[in-house]
Amino acid sequence: MEIEIWHIWLLAAVLLFIIEIFMTSFVAVCIGTGALVTGIGAYWGLDITQQLVLFSVFTFLSLFFIRPFAQKFILRSKAYINTNADALIGKKARVVETINHKKRSGRVEIDGDNWKATSFDGQEIHQGQIVTIVSYESIVLTVK
Repeated sequence: MEIEIWHIWLLAAVLLFIIEIFMTSFVAVCIGTGALVTGIGAYWGLDITQQLVLFSVFTFLSLFFIRPFAQKFILRSKAYINTNADALIGKKARVVETINHKKRSGRVEIDGDNWKATSFDGQEIHQGQIVTIVSYESIVLTVK
């Protein structure tokens, strides 16, 4: 059996689709789509110049239409999980040292860790109160 150019285009498309399984950037699948369409065009007798134009056009179109769609709707299902200090925002903490905005003192305890804290609105928050973490800057939590 003689290998024809359309076989090569289709083989390239299949390999690019397989590569996309491991990369998930949606670039290889866009190039693979261009190769697949070009393989079909080559099967129907397009010359090499027409094949290259077809490949370029369909790769370009899929990069600008399929890729954004795929990233928006397929990757959307992956829930974003906050980690490190970002995970603290919205959690409750217990004041272990009175928070005084003017003295720049105060500490809270959350999940067994002790953090320096400041008040969101500048008011004093007494020891023992439960507060909510609204933001952080470096290692200082802002609470209300």
